[in-house]
Amino acid sequence: MTRYETIRLARYSPIPGAEWTVSFQTLSLPEHHRKRLLALYRLGLRNPDNCHGVPVGRLNSLLQALAPDVVSVAKWIDVTRDEPWLYARKPVPRDVLTTLLTTWVQDLRPEPEHRKEVRTALRELRLGELRWEKREVPLLAGATTPSGTADPENRLYQLLPDALAGLVLERSEPFTYAGGSLVFRGVARRPSDRGAELLSWPPDRYDDRDGRQWWFSALFTITLQTVPFSPDIQVHVRTGVRRWATRTGTNGLFLPPRRASSVYLLTDAPWIGDLPEGTASARFSVARLAYDRELGARRWEGGGPDGMLTRLRLRQTLPEPGELLRRPTDWLDQPGRVTAAVVHSTAMGSHGVKAGLMPGDRVPLMEWFEGALPEGLVRAPDHVRAERYPPLRRSVGKVSDVEAEKAEEAAALRRDVAGALEGEPLRLEFFWLTEPNRDAGVRALRTVLRLLEEGEHKRTDEEAGRSRQTLTWHTPELTVELLLDRVGGLADGLPLAAGSVKTGALRAALAARRDEAVRRLPMAPAKGKVTLALVEIHDKDAYAPRAGDPKFALRLGFADAGRVTQFAVNPRRKVAKRSDPETTRAKKFEACWTDGLRQLGHRAVPDHRLGPVIPAETQYAALWLVRRRGDGPTRQAGLVPLAVRIRPAAPSAERITGWDHRSGAWVPYPDLLLRLAESAELPTGEDSAEPSEGDADEPSRADDPDGTGDDDGFQQDADPGGHVEQRRKALAPAIQEILFNLRDRPTLLLLHAQNTRQLWPWLQNGQIRPDLIQLHAQPAQRVALQGPGLRVVRLRDSTNAETPQWWGHEELLPDESVEGEKRSGLPAGLWKPPGGDLRQRVFGSTSDKAGPGQELSVRASRWALRPYLRDGKAGNTIDTHRPAWNPAFLELVVAACQPDDDPELWAMLTHRLRDSPGRAPLLALPLPLHLARKAAEYVLPTTQDQPSEPDEDDGAVQLSFDLGAIAP
Repeated sequence: MTRYETIRLARYSPIPGAEWTVSFQTLSLPEHHRKRLLALYRLGLRNPDNCHGVPVGRLNSLLQALAPDVVSVAKWIDVTRDEPWLYARKPVPRDVLTTLLTTWVQDLRPEPEHRKEVRTALRELRLGELRWEKREVPLLAGATTPSGTADPENRLYQLLPDALAGLVLERSEPFTYAGGSLVFRGVARRPSDRGAELLSWPPDRYDDRDGRQWWFSALFTITLQTVPFSPDIQVHVRTGVRRWATRTGTNGLFLPPRRASSVYLLTDAPWIGDLPEGTASARFSVARLAYDRELGARRWEGGGPDGMLTRLRLRQTLPEPGELLRRPTDWLDQPGRVTAAVVHSTAMGSHGVKAGLMPGDRVPLMEWFEGALPEGLVRAPDHVRAERYPPLRRSVGKVSDVEAEKAEEAAALRRDVAGALEGEPLRLEFFWLTEPNRDAGVRALRTVLRLLEEGEHKRTDEEAGRSRQTLTWHTPELTVELLLDRVGGLADGLPLAAGSVKTGALRAALAARRDEAVRRLPMAPAKGKVTLALVEIHDKDAYAPRAGDPKFALRLGFADAGRVTQFAVNPRRKVAKRSDPETTRAKKFEACWTDGLRQLGHRAVPDHRLGPVIPAETQYAALWLVRRRGDGPTRQAGLVPLAVRIRPAAPSAERITGWDHRSGAWVPYPDLLLRLAESAELPTGEDSAEPSEGDADEPSRADDPDGTGDDDGFQQDADPGGHVEQRRKALAPAIQEILFNLRDRPTLLLLHAQNTRQLWPWLQNGQIRPDLIQLHAQPAQRVALQGPGLRVVRLRDSTNAETPQWWGHEELLPDESVEGEKRSGLPAGLWKPPGGDLRQRVFGSTSDKAGPGQELSVRASRWALRPYLRDGKAGNTIDTHRPAWNPAFLELVVAACQPDDDPELWAMLTHRLRDSPGRAPLLALPLPLHLARKAAEYVLPTTQDQPSEPDEDDGAVQLSFDLGAIAP
């Protein structure tokens, strides 16, 4: 196996002194216009004096759909700032712009009682007199923060990627590969969409083994980013595939009910105005289909009875939603009419083309892209291994050695469980749906705990046609008891009427199923010990409406009875022919039992193997924020801070604990989960929920378990009502209390940037300062004042493209290959920029290939045939139908450490906390953060235990693997 010493990042930055200036057409609003628009928008607001900006999100959507050459860089119109509002490559014709702006102004206050005021405002604004102005924008210019971090102007986050995309589109030669070529087009973007997007068109077609056709395109996304303590801006270029909706059911194409679905549109004539036919934009417009509860059907967003689209006279007619959903592939090529492509969502079911790219496709795409870079913008230096401390090598030996190692790991797990139970048996329960799954679950438990005997059978009772029985195993370390019981009606959908679900009805159904679960369960174990129930339920597609999924009610009911729960899903669809169903079933249940034992606190803590350089008794802690939105399934907004603490050398019951904010104490991890369930809020009020729709569903995104609400330096969302500020103020004392209760020993505190930084701004790139910690409204303090042995590492993952794609890179020697050929791979390790800076604070952590992508060649291609040699047979193959999920680049920033510390040491320790014993590849997040994130399941009624196929190719599948959802 090749050992790579460097990795290459799809990241670019300017050389010192580089300049690049681009001309844009800009449109500004005079002060009178800004104030008049604010006064109009304030009409009807409950607290108008708290509103200091005018939202332009709906206008941005309109521009994205009908004027794709406009680049808007604002989410709000700030009345106090005199600066350009809209940017474009060329001026939008006056009649087109006036029509769009007039429609938007009418939409600011569409209520009948405000029509007169709207007409008055339009007369005063004289929108037809606004003029475009040409401006030169220096795209590589920017200041730095006091800590030396790049601080580019807000407008550059949209303008720089857009200008780079323009250079790529100007290239005369297409991207070529063995057997074909790809031609790219631009895509209209909104500020919330981040950066620029390029799409290959026409789409490629893949014919699967059953003769079905699937359509897809290559994808570039370009974003501007910053890195803590680096004075250079960073451009991240991500490559992937965009899959087009193809699969239809009896009612046509299914679209997820809880969010709008994007449709890419291309036309050979302008959408509005009197321009000639040949002046249509070469870029894709993007419109969205949303569910209208009043109509009971899909419609174009903004196209309802009072929507903006209804006020416009379009030259090109948008496809009728029903017709588009019935035959989506017919619209992929419409000469003389609008071309429409519906973006595939995982909620629509599986797709014949799998997500992601391997280096075999990514590397040549990136090399082609680099040919369009402007002078002065270069690829970031290859990262090298951080090896001041001995690398952690996983043992690779004979099969017999591996089996012996697994047996010892299982024995250690049994000893750990026995120590925590203080002599009591490990009592587990499995509520099953089908007998094959029951038997597979029993075999999986025996595999996980290495229970060599068959187990003693004892039938406990016969009740209502159910057969309960108990299996018992005796080992030198531990006695295991497993109660088997048919789940019965507990797994049925909640009794909710089709259509809009009233909150009161949902609350009653949840409470009834919760009580039913408590009545069904046997007496809780003695001595107050928390136990585990594995519950098999139906696939999410079986529950209609979506709110009928019983998982949250069962989790709460089992928690009331002293059980933590792990759910296993009985799939509706058959396993693909090429898979071994028995192996798949076995791996699934092994993962379920392993994750269930994790909920009981029985998770092996990684051995850092760094020796005495890590202070004795060092503990690990992590903070995770769960933000619940008011429009989510709970109908209750709220903030729940979760903290997990790990003491590797502590007794079993005290090794993994969580912070209970109500009692102000650290409690065993399973007790924390039950207390979180106790405080879970059921829906209140009578507002309506999502509709019932078709025969599939979309995972809810209304509750925000990850809390990835904002990002560093890029168009921070306005807070007109002060809600974010209120939450920051409320969170600060909770953080202070947690830090105070970690002061008794050396502590490594892990924080997730995208999850936490909006409410703890000190973690944002522009505000973080080495070795200083700042809480809300307090001055920054030296880290030692928060604890004599405190170290803080901030982690950032690939969410919002904030960390780059990467691959192992090695130049081959002349005797190994033809001149110029390179080897690419996906190596695990801790990486840093080249150079001898001993105070380097920013590192990258990578894992091996994850999940279903483990066996896929790094040379796999979505487009080109590649040669292979297998079992002595040579041939050619294409990998369009195989998943190509790559491990994410996890950024580690040693934000705060002690004066004599080596930051690389604490980065290495953080990296090694991803190496969970007995698991391969590495965890997506270090173990403390992994456990804190999983605890969020007891706060929110999400379906995160049933992840669907991720759209992107980085961390999603790895996290799903960690959570026991995808077999290795």
